[in-house]
Amino acid sequence: MQPLDVYSLPKTPLPLPESIVLYQYEVCPFCCKVKAFLDYHKIPYACVEVNPLTKAELKWSEYKKVPVVVMDGEQFNDSSAIISRLSASVGRGAATPAPAAPGGWRSWLGQGSAPTSSPPARSGTQGSSDEETWRRWVDSRFVRVITVNIYRNARESWQTFDYIAEHGNFGWVQREAARVAGAGMMWALSGRLKKKYGIDGDSRKELYAVSEPGLTSDAEYWVRGLQGRTFHGGDAPDLADLAVFGVIRAVAGTDTFNDLMHGTKIGTWYEAMFKAVGGSARRHA
Repeated sequence: MQPLDVYSLPKTPLPLPESIVLYQYEVCPFCCKVKAFLDYHKIPYACVEVNPLTKAELKWSEYKKVPVVVMDGEQFNDSSAIISRLSASVGRGAATPAPAAPGGWRSWLGQGSAPTSSPPARSGTQGSSDEETWRRWVDSRFVRVITVNIYRNARESWQTFDYIAEHGNFGWVQREAARVAGAGMMWALSGRLKKKYGIDGDSRKELYAVSEPGLTSDAEYWVRGLQGRTFHGGDAPDLADLAVFGVIRAVAGTDTFNDLMHGTKIGTWYEAMFKAVGGSARRHA
């Protein structure tokens, strides 16, 4: 049974699953969080690409949001719950339970919340409570700001859906329909998404460095939270690092990604993460 709090780490070590199958959308940021964890720890896994229109690949499951992971025949839902479970197999300690927060694909288009005025308090070492705070921030805030940016105008919305269509499990007709209808729909909804997520003004300023006194962009917020360290985890990435990295990697190739890498100080950290995570541990049939 999965924990009620998806961020709570198991209190006792668990064996590494012999079989891991990830049901995913290739460019879903929550799926990319799970893949970042698996790739970093070099845990082999297989992927099943889910058709986002029919979801036929999940017809056996009552739960229809991705990611879904089946480990040795047992189903796990929600990206953060999946990562918390897997962390017990790679020597992670327990965390203090706290209220649950969203972490599934539909949360990418869900309600948002604004970041606090400064990063969470940090002790001399990277404590599990601080790591958990950042994991919650990724799911409740960072994913949503990324979403608003990739759909902020007609060109970027088309660019995003062109990328999704090329990497997703679509037939030709479905692929073309996704490009046209999906891009138009999300561009039309972009203003509503900003309001829902509590984002005022220029969505790029929310994500990128800003100069106005008293304002903190999300990229700056994360970089400040590193406090000069290579990773949030210190000399090696922790779950917070992997979560932020996975979300950013999901939009690689978009204007949002390119501007983020070249227009902020987050690029140095991202390059270090890219090297640390290394190649994919995915098994291909």
